[in-house]
Amino acid sequence: MELVAFIIALAIANQALKGYKLTNQKTLWYVNISFAVLSAGLLIDSLTGLLGIVARTLRGTIALTAIGYSIHFFAQLLAYSVLIYAYVSQTRTLNTAESPVLLASLFGFVILQGAPGMEVRLFGSLVEYHPISEILLLFLVFYVAVQTGVNYSATKDRNAFLVFLAFLLLAVSHLFFILQPVNPLLFVIGHLLQLVGFVSFFAMLLRVTHSQ
Repeated sequence: MELVAFIIALAIANQALKGYKLTNQKTLWYVNISFAVLSAGLLIDSLTGLLGIVARTLRGTIALTAIGYSIHFFAQLLAYSVLIYAYVSQTRTLNTAESPVLLASLFGFVILQGAPGMEVRLFGSLVEYHPISEILLLFLVFYVAVQTGVNYSATKDRNAFLVFLAFLLLAVSHLFFILQPVNPLLFVIGHLLQLVGFVSFFAMLLRVTHSQ
């Protein structure tokens, strides 16, 4: 599923670049950068996961999956931060109530990430999972989802709805990743929601470029 997500994310980056060349909209340039980074993280995580499956030692499997997860996490962190920056640049300023929340979330992540006992292992000992990392990603994606939802409520535009739907599904997918210790099936459902979210965003970009 991550390999499929990589292909879709790369297609989104490519389509956003085409849209930027057609419309010269700065937002599409940021979308291109963010999804290019996101696709790279998905590719590395999926490849290290495949290597982990064929690894001959359990220690090698854990090391590979941990490396892949870490790179994927930082890629997502950078990608979603770029999207938030794009929104902030478009609206010129952050709401005074929003800025402290963003900073508090970041500092909270740094502090809690160093706390003992925060790692959860799923599927035996094959997958190392960091709930605090996923909580931070959920916050970032949810922030974008709220802003795109506000934009859709104001414009009632179909493209705005597709963007809102995409980030809403991505936010729910990260929520399921957080809850996966309850039931490993949520891990699979989360990835499926992520794929649908990517497809929704790609559909929006196709509509934008074809309308030019």
